[in-house]
Amino acid sequence: MYTLNIIAFTILAVAALYGFFGGLYQRYEFLTLGQAANRSDHKGDRWRSFARNVLAQGKVLAEPSGIGHFFIFWGFILLGIGELDFFTYGLTGTHIPGFTAPWFTFTQEMLAAFVLVAIIVAAIRRYIWRPMRTEPTFEAGFILFLIFAIVVTIYSVGAFSALEQGVMPGSAAPMSNFLASFFVGINPATAGIIVQISFWVHTLAIFGFLVFIPRSKHLHMIGAMFNSYYRSLEPVGKIRSLDLSDESVEEFGVGNITQFTWKQLLDGYACTECGRCHVSCPATLTGKDLSPKYLILKMKDHLIDTAPALIAQRKMAAGAENLSLTTVFESMPQLIGDVYTEDEIWACTTCRACEEACPVYNEHVSLIVDMRRNLVLTQGSAPGEVNRTFTNLERHSNEWGRPRTARAEWAQDLDIPLMSEVDEPVEYLYYVGTAASFDARNQKIARAFGQLLKQAGVNFAILGKEEESDGDSARRLGNEFLYQELVERNVEIFKNYGVKKIITTDPHAYNAFRKEYADFGFEAEVIHHTELLAQLIDQGKLTPRKPVERKITYHDSCYLGRYNGVYSAPRYILSKIPGIELVEMERSRNKSMCCGAGGGSMFKEETGEQRINVFRTEQALETGATTIATACPYCMTMMIDGTKAKGVEDDIDTYDVAELLLQAI
Repeated sequence: MYTLNIIAFTILAVAALYGFFGGLYQRYEFLTLGQAANRSDHKGDRWRSFARNVLAQGKVLAEPSGIGHFFIFWGFILLGIGELDFFTYGLTGTHIPGFTAPWFTFTQEMLAAFVLVAIIVAAIRRYIWRPMRTEPTFEAGFILFLIFAIVVTIYSVGAFSALEQGVMPGSAAPMSNFLASFFVGINPATAGIIVQISFWVHTLAIFGFLVFIPRSKHLHMIGAMFNSYYRSLEPVGKIRSLDLSDESVEEFGVGNITQFTWKQLLDGYACTECGRCHVSCPATLTGKDLSPKYLILKMKDHLIDTAPALIAQRKMAAGAENLSLTTVFESMPQLIGDVYTEDEIWACTTCRACEEACPVYNEHVSLIVDMRRNLVLTQGSAPGEVNRTFTNLERHSNEWGRPRTARAEWAQDLDIPLMSEVDEPVEYLYYVGTAASFDARNQKIARAFGQLLKQAGVNFAILGKEEESDGDSARRLGNEFLYQELVERNVEIFKNYGVKKIITTDPHAYNAFRKEYADFGFEAEVIHHTELLAQLIDQGKLTPRKPVERKITYHDSCYLGRYNGVYSAPRYILSKIPGIELVEMERSRNKSMCCGAGGGSMFKEETGEQRINVFRTEQALETGATTIATACPYCMTMMIDGTKAKGVEDDIDTYDVAELLLQAI
């Protein structure tokens, strides 16, 4: 009997391994369709990331549901050691020396118990509780069933192999002992048959799982490990620059699946379909067409559907000079139009809530920006209001379309020097930004900050009419040509004045100057106004003494918080103002929800069931606060509009942190 078992097992093992590695190779071959991307630098940092996020499951454990995943992950790995003895005993009737030690048996039984509890909870959660982020799919149920079968058959083999010998498994195997207690006195021959059935059910479940992995969402078991290792080590949220100098290039951005990089395609394999991004996305939560979860999954499905024909055509093209992939693309569903709608692509606010939540480091925002680039630069397609924004930036270097001569009107009576008028180099350039230069409400922020700088004796100046747009809106709306033109102008101005330090009240400019201007030959120390004000308070140059009796909730700007990690400075300033009671929204700091203005969204019409800024305002109102504090001019506009939409603008004030500090001084 053992000889037949070994033969049958060997045949199944060879077939399963062939199915597993064959499936993996096919998925790898699909990735070769993507464009090159260098993710081989900083190997030490990459291995540390691997240890932290794969072995220690760091990002998975960021939410309570990750605890179950942790036990399943490590339970399976450690149970794999016990599988060696399990198969040896099932095939030969003997155990591997040492594998029957009580401590080892007990450890294996407990690990299997943890896995069993975890999958039962997962099944209840997915099929009974049904939270928004999960789906009760057949595939997910099939995987849970296979894991259940693997664990239960470990116990049944342990229980009935002992009963076959006329003994109980004992306290070293508590779960098997518990199962055996229900079958005391069973015929040994019957127990032996159950052992054989359990062994083969276990074997088929293991091998079935192995074949299924590369062909299912559980490819993430492998894809996520590689994704964590190859994750971007660039500054958080940095957008890669396009080389616009090659005049032979006719297409920009991503218009078909092969124009994504191999790493972007790998994101599809890594996706666990956990839905954390889905329930974090402001577009999804307010009824837009976009879901970051389906953004990734649709890319993966489209790759799997189209890659076999593209690879076959590529192999044919290798021997024929005039053969290209064009005819293949023409006969396939179009990436933009059939796979993704334009509404979907334009709905993103680039807030990075999805990337912050993702446990496997998927990079959703780059997919969106690359497809916007194709729409704008290659297809010439954008919503009317987006095109108007581009026109205003081209003609006036601001999204409002105001004349650049009006840029310094907010400062007329404040005696703030211009860079062009100062005789000696100043310590700081105060880059005001478009919103605070032209929007009446946000001009008050610039005035408050300017007054605070003067009171603290800070040596600074502004550019006035020489100031250009930082270009953030143009880049994230897909117009890389316009963005780079604006950057070149700014860099020339900054270098002409020898700018070494920049302060700004605009988190979007702050992010661009800190992270993205280095690609164009300019680096400086860039400071957000809340960071500088916090330093000035610490240095005793600003002392808030006057009580400001307000119950305040602070709204974290995405480009200040998630993009640049500035959470403490604004709260520190508020904590130093007498009379202020700070209450946090449920979604705050790195889990804060976008106001709806990012990614150029402030300058285009919003679709969906609800406006994002209204949704966020409702969250602020739930705190019972009488004032909403911000540290971003775009957030200021959106939150004020939100209070107006809710009809509470007379009851709820909205202030920048600098304005509140000035009130206290």
